Amino acid sequence: MKLLTTLRKFHAALLIGCFFMAANASATLLVEQLPAVTAVGQQADNSTGPYAESVAVPAPASINRISWWGYYLAGSTLDDSFVIAFGGKTQSGSVKSVADGSVDGLDLYRYELTLATPFAVTGVTPLELALVNDSFDVEWYWQGAATLDGRRALVMLQVPEPGMPGVFGIGLLVLALSSTRRLTRS
Repeated sequence: MKLLTTLRKFHAALLIGCFFMAANASATLLVEQLPAVTAVGQQADNSTGPYAESVAVPAPASINRISWWGYYLAGSTLDDSFVIAFGGKTQSGSVKSVADGSVDGLDLYRYELTLATPFAVTGVTPLELALVNDSFDVEWYWQGAATLDGRRALVMLQVPEPGMPGVFGIGLLVLALSSTRRLTRS
């Protein structure tokens, strides 16, 4: 009987551990260059072509989300047609935009691309990121970062697969319940 009580406590502790692990599944920040408070953008639209930025990712990772900021001198988010390439390889996914304040009287927008397929980086050499708003109807600027080195504003994230910690937790729950059932039958 004492063995049964000890095993039930062990299963409870195991389940609590699974829930904590699932709760800690969050994005890992790989690169963070937040936008400057003044309009210091680089034009990157159909009239100028893509603007390339060399980005140092500090360690091997799989990039699956990127955010950047920009503003318009003509056009709007309704006209957007972003093309993003990592190391010369065009990326696909869904781009969302949201108003994010203003710079020098211009509306600033934050864009977020969730990649359809994660992009693996080694972390050894800088990654070339090329970005353009390829619409014919905009004059768009990729906002500068709040740094002194002329970089563009962007954030890169590595996000865990959505549901993997939950699947792991459910598997452990099933294991715990099945072993408890076996113990009560004996």
